Amino acid sequence: MRINLSEHLTKVRLWITLLWVVTACNPTPVAVTSSPSLAAYPSDTPAPTSPVPLTATTAPVPSDTPPPEVPCFVTYYDPFAFLPDSLRLLVRADMGVQQFNLQTMKSEKFIQAPNIIDGPAVAISPEGILAWAFKSGEIQEIYLSGSKQTYTIQSGQESPLKLEFSPTEDRLYSSSHDGTVQFWDLQGGQKDMYGYYGELVNIGVSPDGSMMAIIPYDGPVTLVYADNFVLVKELGGSGGYDTSDVSFSPNGQYLAADLATGLYIWRISDGEELLGANNPIYSMAVAYSPAGKYLAYSDINNIVLSSPDGSQKIRTLEGHQSPIFELLFSPGGSILVSADDMDIRVWRVEDGELLAIGKRECP
Repeated sequence: MRINLSEHLTKVRLWITLLWVVTACNPTPVAVTSSPSLAAYPSDTPAPTSPVPLTATTAPVPSDTPPPEVPCFVTYYDPFAFLPDSLRLLVRADMGVQQFNLQTMKSEKFIQAPNIIDGPAVAISPEGILAWAFKSGEIQEIYLSGSKQTYTIQSGQESPLKLEFSPTEDRLYSSSHDGTVQFWDLQGGQKDMYGYYGELVNIGVSPDGSMMAIIPYDGPVTLVYADNFVLVKELGGSGGYDTSDVSFSPNGQYLAADLATGLYIWRISDGEELLGANNPIYSMAVAYSPAGKYLAYSDINNIVLSSPDGSQKIRTLEGHQSPIFELLFSPGGSILVSADDMDIRVWRVEDGELLAIGKRECP
């Protein structure tokens, strides 16, 4: 069975939002507005690896005290990557990608796509090559610096669901509901195809590029070798949605995934399930910080920062008004971006301070 991505995402979000009352928002993209103090953004140096004190954040603001004004900027709703400087954010729109500067609070450019990008099928390589896919199965690679198309790939896949660059190899992976994962060199040459029983939902590549995690629509999360797709081990879980994420810890010790039945964390060395069905957390976004100091996951419309194995909660970030579908750390780990269907929020990781809110239209 194949699933229409747009219809499936809608069903997933409706299912989750039955748990919470949310408000509708239908703004229109306009020009960028207000600018925060530049001092609000931390120096994004790599986070230290020393243990994190498990302390609470600042005391809550009394109910009769008006909350501080948070700068608003205008953008789309689907952030998918930071550039290496940690200040420029890439945000997917239906017909292209916006490059947004979080320091100046301005959109620097919009890279126009020739067709509607197929759902979340967009990625950026360590070398600055942007890839996006269309429902026809066509995948294009573009140099972000000059917005110049480099190669076009005819994948033969129907509606590629996920694109993922290897962090260490000259390689682009594409997965599809048709049950295949393919990989390509960055010159558009196909290297291999992997047929997987059933429907695929999402993929993730390990930090050293050696392994790939596969989330199927129905079945356990599976680890395979990334260069030949030979099975490493089956970890567990019972399948995911199109919005499911899978994330390796930077040291390759843990794997986290938000599945249809909630958040799972495994220790990769022995496959032990550290968090899962026995302690359900209904998460739809998960990410490790670059130095491995934190695991961030959504708990409906809150964000939890925890220890990498999920055993200890460090702090909770509150404020989203609908379920969170995206979490993204800056390369140095000092900034966290979260997104739902209503806005994008920019947080300082060190103390959980909200630095800015992105909307399609600011007040």
